[in-house]
Amino acid sequence: MWSTAQNVQSRPAQVSGHSYDQNYLKWKAQQAAQDQRLSVTQTASSSEAHYLARPTQQSAHSNQVRLNSASLEQLQQLSGVGMKKAQAIVEYRKQNGKFQSIEELQQVKGIGPALFAKNKHKLAL
Repeated sequence: MWSTAQNVQSRPAQVSGHSYDQNYLKWKAQQAAQDQRLSVTQTASSSEAHYLARPTQQSAHSNQVRLNSASLEQLQQLSGVGMKKAQAIVEYRKQNGKFQSIEELQQVKGIGPALFAKNKHKLAL
């Protein structure tokens, strides 16, 4: 009786004509292939997510107002600049040409040092 128990333990179990070991190896190969497919998919989507999370040059400057090309509406996005001051900026641009520096904005009637200081970080040429 003792020898029969040892024989059962030493033989691989038979599962529908194939040994347990062969079925396990087949399953393991399928799992490895699936893991490989998932790894490739996750790598692609994680790099896309990373790409989308990175700030772009355009988005970093999209809230800036370009003094040499801004419309009346865009100029009014500046703090303390309404329709009259926006019109004064456009008129100054027509008479004097493009701004050479953002500091030149202070030459426009109605734009003083305080208003310039509030908006300096939003200004670009």
